Amino acid sequence: MTGLSLLKRHLAGSLLAASLALGAFVLPARALTFDEVGKVVQLLTELEPELGRLAYDEEEADQWFEDDAGLEGRIAKAGFSRETWKQALDATFRGYLATIATERFEATFSGLTERVDASDLNDEQKAEMRSFVETKIAETRALRAEGEKYVDAVQPYAVRLNELLGDQEE
Repeated sequence: MTGLSLLKRHLAGSLLAASLALGAFVLPARALTFDEVGKVVQLLTELEPELGRLAYDEEEADQWFEDDAGLEGRIAKAGFSRETWKQALDATFRGYLATIATERFEATFSGLTERVDASDLNDEQKAEMRSFVETKIAETRALRAEGEKYVDAVQPYAVRLNELLGDQEE
């Protein structure tokens, strides 16, 4: 692996943690109910000891569904199909991002481009990495904006979701 790809991987991991994990797919908008969020939060709580901390993206949602199916199948028993699980988890995650105070949310991006500039990369590599970081930041801001429509359903669970999905360094 090249130095640039290692740095990209490291910064992607930093962005993932800093932005409270990244969701990278878009599903059709649909209503998210308070009960669905409650089921998602309960399942995340129950499955975390066995499956680890959720670092949300589409692949992780699929992996959790698959891994849980090999255990007790709690996701399916809660009434979710693979697709409805992905939809509910996605909407819950986006809604959670929207519940985070703006100052705290924006602070997660602090220093990321400065770390690129301070790296040992050449100017061309730094420009590529800066672009990568800026793209990921913009994507995360878009997820947060999309989550506004789910805030009412997610807000009662925001504290617990922060424990389950939030930045562990808090």
